[in-house]
Amino acid sequence: MHPGTSTDVASRWVRTVTRLVPDVGVKCSSPTIEWSDAVASTVQRAPRAPEVSRTSTCTVTEWASTTLKVTSCEDTLGVDSSYAAQASQLRPTRASRTTAAIVTGRRHAGGAAYLSVRVWSTRSMVPSRLWSMSPDPARPGEGLRLMHVHAHPDDESSKGAASTAKYVAEGVDVHVATCTGGERGSILNPKMDRPEIAANITEVRRQEMERARDILGIRQDWLGFVDSGWPEGDPKPPLPEGCFALVPLEEATERLVRLMRDFKPHVVTTYDEKGGYPHPDHIRCHEVSMAAFEAAGDPERFPDAGEPWQPLKLYYHHGWSYAKIKAIHDAMLEHGLESPYAERLEKWDRDESWEKRLTTRVECSEYFGVRDQALLAHATQIDPDGFWFSIPRELQVAAWPTEDYELVTSHVETSLPEDDLFAGVRGR
Repeated sequence: MHPGTSTDVASRWVRTVTRLVPDVGVKCSSPTIEWSDAVASTVQRAPRAPEVSRTSTCTVTEWASTTLKVTSCEDTLGVDSSYAAQASQLRPTRASRTTAAIVTGRRHAGGAAYLSVRVWSTRSMVPSRLWSMSPDPARPGEGLRLMHVHAHPDDESSKGAASTAKYVAEGVDVHVATCTGGERGSILNPKMDRPEIAANITEVRRQEMERARDILGIRQDWLGFVDSGWPEGDPKPPLPEGCFALVPLEEATERLVRLMRDFKPHVVTTYDEKGGYPHPDHIRCHEVSMAAFEAAGDPERFPDAGEPWQPLKLYYHHGWSYAKIKAIHDAMLEHGLESPYAERLEKWDRDESWEKRLTTRVECSEYFGVRDQALLAHATQIDPDGFWFSIPRELQVAAWPTEDYELVTSHVETSLPEDDLFAGVRGR
């Protein structure tokens, strides 16, 4: 550990090194990441990348170098796979600590592969599926269940992902229900705007969701509806036949009720009545979530969808409020940096009544890095050189270290304001 680095600070870092390798046999090295330990990693892509994950543990303190190699790969996109993956050249140099690592290789539908290594420096950072590796897991969220209902793949990473990672680290079982496959979403990352990606966009977005799911350490299910797309024009054109926004409410509600009764969440989150923004799928997601929350515990509703279960609390996401954008904007200017939000703030039609609805602020800044990696997993939707990553993370932490929610319904006693989605639920 470097002189002057406290154990508390050093123990909280999590880093994922991820590379999109577009060509066979390409070797790429990640830059050295400076933290309490120096990590340098190299990924060598084999002729075909596997769709497998290998998990291992090792005891190290300082990493001199780590080499990840994927070999002997014959992949037929899920029909037949063989692999060999190993981590080598781990060189412990001081008193040891436990470190968990995941080595992942997955073939991308567009012909490329994501290869990554993710390292947690303490047990508290390890996703729930890896707890069997760790002795004495003191997890305050053990036994609690949280469900996020989202419209598209990538919404789980752009809304509430840091608080999701926080709760997963505490032992909470987190489940994302994704209403659509995002089939009609535009490719927003110019580096991914290629014919072979567009031709396979449905499968590409499913694989991106799998990658984000693995990073966040969550469960995830598809409701199976088709993306409605963003209608453009004046007047706007009619929505496509059979899309999610046009599916009968009862049909969509039953599917979500079935998931709720199976997973049995204590807490559910979704969008407000405006959808967070007025995308038809986001508004429909709100309507379906509200209906399912009310119906899940009613034995007379959808009797064939499982045993009734009543979630205890329902929240709306409050992501990009005026106060948050203004705080980050001001912090950028104070540090002599150009803010990407100047024009947006000038045009903002502020609704102070909506801002006053915020009830719950979950401090989760140490998981902003996990959030960012989950966002990057959605490579067709997130441009790493775009506005999502134009604000230094340290500045985000100082200006606005929370993710924010509005408590809509609670069947337990709680006091406002809150700092925990499970306030009133823990200990029941």
